[in-house]
Amino acid sequence: AVPVLYSLVPMWLLLMAALLCMTACGGFDWLRLGRPALYVLTIATTLSLAAATFVFIGLYIRPGMTPRALYYPFVCAVPLATLLLVLVSINPGLSSGSAPGWLRLPWAIFAALSMAACMVFAGNWLIRNGVTGLAQQFVKLAGSSQEELAAVAEMDPDRDFDSLLWRANHETGTAMREAATARLRSHPEFLERLVTELETGDVEPAVAFVCDAELTATELKQLARPSFKAMERWVNRLPAPNYTTASNLRKLRRWGAKMLNALSEKLAGTGVDFAPLLEEFKFKVESVN
Repeated sequence: AVPVLYSLVPMWLLLMAALLCMTACGGFDWLRLGRPALYVLTIATTLSLAAATFVFIGLYIRPGMTPRALYYPFVCAVPLATLLLVLVSINPGLSSGSAPGWLRLPWAIFAALSMAACMVFAGNWLIRNGVTGLAQQFVKLAGSSQEELAAVAEMDPDRDFDSLLWRANHETGTAMREAATARLRSHPEFLERLVTELETGDVEPAVAFVCDAELTATELKQLARPSFKAMERWVNRLPAPNYTTASNLRKLRRWGAKMLNALSEKLAGTGVDFAPLLEEFKFKVESVN
């Protein structure tokens, strides 16, 4: 599934180049905007259409209760319609008009809806995660330098176990996460130390590691009960609404819901039931807007 999604990136880069050529040839002059504004709009439109295509492919791969046939036409039609629009705009001889209304209007409507959806999603994400979350995403995309990875490789898996846990989550980037995880696993009593962190250490990095790391069935079974106790301790320590800010409570609610749902799914076959703890958590945060 992932290689299929990645293969669309060069395709949409080529379509973006084609749409920019179409813009240069006057294909979007009917919008009556300046040429620089049209170039910016063309790039934004292409990114929005690419995002829409990725979403439809994701729904096709994992559609849930809906049939895949609902998504397949969009997966094929959006890129093909974009390519056809470029061809008939740059080569008017291929059609009776420079850009026939039967193609241009539906394409423009779908592009506008895609752009609006992307703006709503981006705005909602920024409101939920704030500037800090945006910075973390840039750090994740930028990756880790060789110096940072080398420093992790020199860390002591016993003395720096908790520090390595903080570096072994999905927000630090793939290279850093893999380096920190490898260093953690070099500890001669890795599982026992992780259990200790879950039971008595910082809940957030230890639980996030269990959610993100690739673990064997034996490891999952051994970590299930300590993970439950860690989240139980975390839920019991949630502050009352009048002892903290509403924004902090919303942040805690998002993190708790994410981790409890992830643990419940990942540890489903271990005999540990997270449902009662999830209900208790929802009861404590249901008053948070």
